[in-house]
Order: sequence, then structure tokens, then C-alpha cells
Amino acid sequence: MTTPAPSGLLRLAFDGFYQARDRLTVCLRTSTSAWAATIPATEAVYWGRALDEQLMDADSAYTTARGCPEGDVMRGLKWIRNRAAHALPLTVRKSGGLSLPPRVPLTIEPVTVLWLQADQLPPEPPDRIDRKGRAAYNRTFADRPVTEPLEEIAQWFANERSRAGSLFHGI
Repeated sequence: MTTPAPSGLLRLAFDGFYQARDRLTVCLRTSTSAWAATIPATEAVYWGRALDEQLMDADSAYTTARGCPEGDVMRGLKWIRNRAAHALPLTVRKSGGLSLPPRVPLTIEPVTVLWLQADQLPPEPPDRIDRKGRAAYNRTFADRPVTEPLEEIAQWFANERSRAGSLFHGI
């Protein structure tokens, strides 16, 4: 177990995650651009994983909870953060809306921004393959609206905040 980050830095990561998630929500209200959504989505992923990593390094009870099935979204978070940080891919795509040429019967699906499937992202370096993380990502992120997994992460952190002994009590 390593020494925990100072509570001010934990607070910074906590605030960074929630502020980026809020910016993503605002972005999606004003734009359907996958390019525009990538920026706050990637920020939320970065800050969420930074916070998760600090908690794992400093709190064995957190690490144990993280190993439960509910922790799958956090394993998926780690995998996509690594892909976003090390390969610089576009991690989301736009779905729905009007496409040309029109097809009969004409239906217009609402436009949504979804996380890409793992196989649509750059491959991991051979020495960094994380099969469990990739599978967790595909279960918890891939093909889902960009905000849904982030809401699950926010709920994960809310549950952690209410756990007796959580490092969140100091922030």
C-alpha cells in the first residue's frame, strides 16, 4: 500500500471528474458532434481513473470492493483511459439522425453519441494487453450512450463516499 495523495489532490480529481461530466452534458445539449463530445468525455475518463488509481493505491477496502462485479465499470474505465491517453483515438461515435441517401421507410433515429467497441480502437501494445479490462470495457462502455457509464462511475464514487473509512471523508 502506498501513501495516499493529499486530500486536496483527491479533491482535485473528484472535482475534475464531476466538472468534466457536467461539461459533457452541456456539450451534448448543444451539439451532436462526436468530436466535441470526445473532449469532455476523455477528461471525465482521465479524472475518474486518476481518482480510482489513488484510492486503489491507498485503501485496501476500496481495492477489495473494486474486485466485485459492480467494479466492472471501473475496470472498463481503466482500459479506456489507457487507450485514450496512449493512443489518442476518437473514442466515441455519432449514431442516428438523417443519413443520405434516404431509405424507405424513412425513419429518423435521434442522434446519440456512443462509446466505440474495443476492436474499433487502436490495439494495445503487446506488453500492455489487458484482456479483462478490454472485456469489462465492452460490457460497460461499448455501444452505450457516452453519459451512461460515467453516471455509473459517479454512482460508484457516491457509494464509496458513503462507505465507513473511505478516503473521501477527508475531502
